[in-house]
Amino acid sequence: MKKLLFVVPMHISWDSFTKPEYYNVQLAKGDGKVYNIPRTDLPLGPLSISAYLKKFLSLDVKLIDFNAEVNALDAVPFDCFEALCRHFFQQIKDFEPDFVGISSLFSPSFPNFMDCGRVAKEVWPDSIVVGGGNIPTNSYEQIYRDMGCTFFDGLCFGEGEKPMLHLLESDDPRAFLANSDTWITRGKVMGEELFAPKHDFIDDLDEIPFFDYDLCDIDKHEINQVVASYHNLDKTRGFHVMTSRGCPFLCTFCASHRTHGRSMRYHSLARVQEDFTRLVEKYDAATVIFQDDHLMADSDRVYKILEIVKSLKLHSVYQNGLTLYALDRPMLEAFWDAGVRHLVLPVESGSEKVLKKQMRKPLKMKISERVARDCRDLGIYTNTNILIGMPGETKEDLEEARHNLREIASNWFNIACASPIVGSEIHDISKEKGYIKINDLGSDYRTAVINTEDFSAEFIQEYQYFMNLDLNFVHNYDIRCGNYAWAERGLKNVLRLKSDHALAHYYLAKCYREWGRADEAELHYASYLESIKNPFWGRWAWIFGLESINPADWSEEHYGLLAEVLVSPAMADVDDAQIIAASA
Repeated sequence: MKKLLFVVPMHISWDSFTKPEYYNVQLAKGDGKVYNIPRTDLPLGPLSISAYLKKFLSLDVKLIDFNAEVNALDAVPFDCFEALCRHFFQQIKDFEPDFVGISSLFSPSFPNFMDCGRVAKEVWPDSIVVGGGNIPTNSYEQIYRDMGCTFFDGLCFGEGEKPMLHLLESDDPRAFLANSDTWITRGKVMGEELFAPKHDFIDDLDEIPFFDYDLCDIDKHEINQVVASYHNLDKTRGFHVMTSRGCPFLCTFCASHRTHGRSMRYHSLARVQEDFTRLVEKYDAATVIFQDDHLMADSDRVYKILEIVKSLKLHSVYQNGLTLYALDRPMLEAFWDAGVRHLVLPVESGSEKVLKKQMRKPLKMKISERVARDCRDLGIYTNTNILIGMPGETKEDLEEARHNLREIASNWFNIACASPIVGSEIHDISKEKGYIKINDLGSDYRTAVINTEDFSAEFIQEYQYFMNLDLNFVHNYDIRCGNYAWAERGLKNVLRLKSDHALAHYYLAKCYREWGRADEAELHYASYLESIKNPFWGRWAWIFGLESINPADWSEEHYGLLAEVLVSPAMADVDDAQIIAASA
């Protein structure tokens, strides 16, 4: 029986993990240190490939997902990811896999991806070590030509089910890698002849059996910051699912088409019903977390999937894949009827110029405004995703977006920094124009790395946090509308993660004061006064003109990089009554 080890590197860099910034979601461990929490989404790529391979072959398969493993550690006694990786590999050295498959989707994990390959070849020198996912699909020339990599025997181009099957079935795996159109090797990249790898897709996704969820330690994967942000899903067992592949859109910030293609492929509705039922009956699933890139491609199919979710009494989460033009009132009512009480809206920008020219996203602000209002009317809590710092975006665009977004009736805004993901158009633009360092393959959407003629990465980093405070606290839509119960949900969620957040305490005090809950208001106001003793919070309270800040302690130099777009505290530049009236 052949042995296969799947490895998922940590999605974030080692520095980001061990030296979290203030805006990262942090976890204190038993060693007394605070760490950035990586996402622990179930790794659907390896789970799908494992299920497909076991359909044809007798295999012994193991999985190490470093995102779940590092979250579960009580202490981290390692000085680098390579040391941590070596520790885990040594623990299972006697497994002696015939094949090691390292799967990496997220650009910030590139160094970790390389460490995993290097250490795997060191620990198991006779194993065939291969890589798959977005990074090798789009960076194979950098890996082999620029970095001189010798420890990856092959890199898979695109999806891995069929390529891995053919590799494992071959009598001579190394010869197969050297001759396959789907596998990239050092010899092909460094050879004199031009090599253009080809996809080998499965057209009918039902050919893939039920995913091999047994590979995962579900308890470890449940420590997930993404699902934890959904207020109605505390302590529910969630399973990630993907019912389709592909996306026809041309969004410049996305690279999923390089792995899954632009043509849509689907699991049948009967198969979706079967899989969801099995998750409930075998694994006690309470929540399904959709990871389709374009779930809304077929509206009739979505209606039927929502009926399946409702019939099984499942919660459902939609991390991505929603398209706002398809979320008309009847569709939103179907989501509500299926028990959905929280949606993430991919508005992306408050500037129609940026949406059209920089993002190539077919979306109008009036559609975003209508969807957010309809969700609010139905009682669906909404987070709105916003991306700033695109090549070609200007500071004037950012300011226009910030003001326009105040008219989106969303409960909360997730402000992210544009990431030049390898394989995306903005990566190609940024590399060509020198906007990024040669080795920048993207960030974790919290760290800005793009420097253009219009702004620096440092400015975008600062503006990202400023925009977050402006939209979620100073101009919180729920507070302005007097919906204090929903405002409380969002602000308490912040304090659950950041107990000293001055603006969360200040505006929660404001809620309770207006709500007639004076004792709670005083408690949070006292916490606000304590927090602003910290210069970090004192500065932001001064910028926004909040109470109990002595103006004599601050001057225009404290605007820092924001001075170029702000000439007065932000609270002075908006008429809340006008915005509420316009969106009522």
